[in-house]
Amino acid sequence: MTSLTGVRGRLAGAMIAAAAFFVAPSAAFAHGGVMLEQDECVLRIGPNTMHFIGYQRSGEEAEFCEDIAKTGPTVIALTAVSPDLRDMAIGIRIVKDVGDEKEKANLNAVTVAFLEPKVYRNGIMTFEHDFKDAGRYVGIVTVRDDLGNEWVSRFPFSVGLYTFWGLIEYILYAVGFFSLLGLMWWMLRAGAKKKTQAGDAIA
Repeated sequence: MTSLTGVRGRLAGAMIAAAAFFVAPSAAFAHGGVMLEQDECVLRIGPNTMHFIGYQRSGEEAEFCEDIAKTGPTVIALTAVSPDLRDMAIGIRIVKDVGDEKEKANLNAVTVAFLEPKVYRNGIMTFEHDFKDAGRYVGIVTVRDDLGNEWVSRFPFSVGLYTFWGLIEYILYAVGFFSLLGLMWWMLRAGAKKKTQAGDAIA
C-alpha cells in the first residue's frame, strides 16, 4: 500500500513544479513579449536608441511593449539609452491607427494623447493615459536637438485586442498545466506499483 507520506511528497513536488511553470512565463511571456534584457523593447530614433516600456496598475502589473492586454489607465515610459538624448527634447503623440492618409489629413482628430517635446535631464519620460477604447494605435516619438534637427520614430501597438501571440501564450499555459497533471498521475501510479511489488516480494 502506498504510504501517505510518499503520496504527499510527490504531490508537493508536482505542485511546486506547477507553480514554477506559471511564475516563470510571466517574465518570458509578459504581454507583448517584454524582455528588456534581450532588448526586445528598443526603439530606434535616428542615430539614437531608447527603451520603451509600459504597464497597467489595475490587477497584476504586467509589462509590455507591443500589446496592452486591456483598456484603462496605462503608464508608458521612454528611457534614453544613448547619452546624447539627455540633452534633446523628447515628445510623444499617441494616435489611432487609421492609416497614413487619414492620419495626415487630420492628425488632431486621431490623436488620443500628446506631450510636447521637452528636455528630460534624467533621460526618462513617463506619462499615463487612460485608453478607453480597444483598438490599434501608433506611438510617434519625436526627438529634437538644440540646432533644430528632428528625428521621428513610430511604433504600433494594440489595446484590449485578442492577438495571435496572446493565444499562443494561453496554449502554452494549458499544455504545461496538463503535462504536469499527467506527470503527477504517472508518479503516483509508479509509486503505488513499486510499493505493491515490494509487498509481494516480502510476502
